[in-house]
Amino acid sequence: MANQGPRCRHIIELLDWQDNPDHYMMVLERPSPCMDMHDFFEQHGDLFTEALAIEAAVICCSRGVFHRDIKMSNLLVNTETMEVKLIDFGVGDLLKSSPYIFFS
Repeated sequence: MANQGPRCRHIIELLDWQDNPDHYMMVLERPSPCMDMHDFFEQHGDLFTEALAIEAAVICCSRGVFHRDIKMSNLLVNTETMEVKLIDFGVGDLLKSSPYIFFS
């Protein structure tokens, strides 16, 4: 759902998927060269603001998706273009108005 609508430059793109009886399979884009924000920060210092993560989160929410795990290791940085992408929707959920009572 986060990939529905116009492409968002700050959300990893879902290229293909399969719904098998016992598992899901997803094919995602792989920016290259890249590293996660945590490693990038350790090597290069703080070159980014929280605004990039907030923009991705707002777009996810506008598409009915709550990521639930935004952190530096779930942000990829393309080291040539400095483009940042939100990844790992593994504990994500559909956005709802009632409280979230289960945590992963």
